[in-house]
Amino acid sequence: MKTAENIKKVALVFFLILGFGQILSGLMVSNSYAIPASIIVNRVLNIPFAMSALLYGLSALYTGIGEKQLKLANKVFIAISVLVFIVLIYIDFLIPDIK
Repeated sequence: MKTAENIKKVALVFFLILGFGQILSGLMVSNSYAIPASIIVNRVLNIPFAMSALLYGLSALYTGIGEKQLKLANKVFIAISVLVFIVLIYIDFLIPDIK
């Protein structure tokens, strides 16, 4: 359980850093500041930000689960993570951008 607590702490740090970068780059795109760099940062950070949010949320749930349900929770959390990652990759690469 100590490992899950450490993962939760590290995921929170990544969530905060990537979230701040995502919000900042989104504001820069909407206000037309440093357009090429801010668009690249905005498009690159969306999947790592979503995955860090998912990792933080699931690790927070995992630390609150009793000892009996841990094996089932591991399988469910891995399935959710893989599904979300596949959906994000599909949305990011296969759906064209509106211009």
